[in-house]
Amino acid sequence: MIKEKNNYSKTLNKTFLPYLSCPICKGNLVNAGEKQVYCLSCKTEYPINNGIPVLLPSQIEEFKRLESEYHSNSADDFSTRAGRSSYRVSRYHDDYLQCFSDFKKNKIILNIGCGGGLEALELTKMGHTVILADIAVGMVKTARKLAIKEKQEANSVFVVCDAENLPCPDQSIDAILIVASLHHLPSPAIFFSEVKRTLKPGGLLVVGFEPNRWPYFTVIPVMRLFNRFLNPQQKRKLGETSVADMETIGFAKADFDHFLKAEGLIKVKLQRIWYIAGFVHFALMYVNRNRPSDHLIDLPNSLQRVLVAFDDFISKIPLLRRLCWHWTLVVKRPQIEKDSDQ
Repeated sequence: MIKEKNNYSKTLNKTFLPYLSCPICKGNLVNAGEKQVYCLSCKTEYPINNGIPVLLPSQIEEFKRLESEYHSNSADDFSTRAGRSSYRVSRYHDDYLQCFSDFKKNKIILNIGCGGGLEALELTKMGHTVILADIAVGMVKTARKLAIKEKQEANSVFVVCDAENLPCPDQSIDAILIVASLHHLPSPAIFFSEVKRTLKPGGLLVVGFEPNRWPYFTVIPVMRLFNRFLNPQQKRKLGETSVADMETIGFAKADFDHFLKAEGLIKVKLQRIWYIAGFVHFALMYVNRNRPSDHLIDLPNSLQRVLVAFDDFISKIPLLRRLCWHWTLVVKRPQIEKDSDQ
């Protein structure tokens, strides 16, 4: 046991901490024993939970605390309930992971909202070092288990942190990947500011599976009303569902344009995804919400391939293409910054 702890201490100092910084002052961190890390600049101490640095303030906003608790509690079957293995989902995950295929090996990629660690696993297998970050310690633990199982732990850095206050030095990250998590942040604008700060010049940001706005004023209210009609006695308490998923109104194209303009980031691609597949996914989500994770109902992948092919066709029709359910956004930080006074 002592040998394992000493080995972890060496791993933390040599492998983890060089990629991380104090989220408060961005100072250097050092190992201060088996249970904490320490900032050399502002002297703040942060706990270590099961070998994972928890770089959060002692008190966080109620919204973030609830999100952290909910996603920690749902970490074990998160990927299954999200339909990660279903073709309607995996097809688009494969699409945005292709953004990293042209990268040379040994790039540093920050995976924010890492979830179960499936995307990070693919990136480490490409030869990159991936920082797996999430505000929910349960999610990071689940992602770490997967990395160990797949023998990719050596290429992975695990940290619990707030996406609006990233624990990374300025201009230290080659690329950032955030999947289905931007709408979980109280202030996406602050996140984009942190992206600008932490990305190297020419660095890449990939935002996957973010909801479009129109369903939150049309289809989703009807689904929620229908669910209350079918389950009039059902009342979900705080912690039993994601507060962000209940409160979000999605994003319009103008929102992304605003975020990028404010930080001087360059839009490479804004892809519209999910049309019929969006209806199917949300209908199945409501059907399966109270079913055990090993008895979820889903469509055969062969039928899903037909739906996705039809969605690809719809995405080319000028007016109908506006009715996508989700977005994928690809962004670059300029190699040379423009003079703000010009």
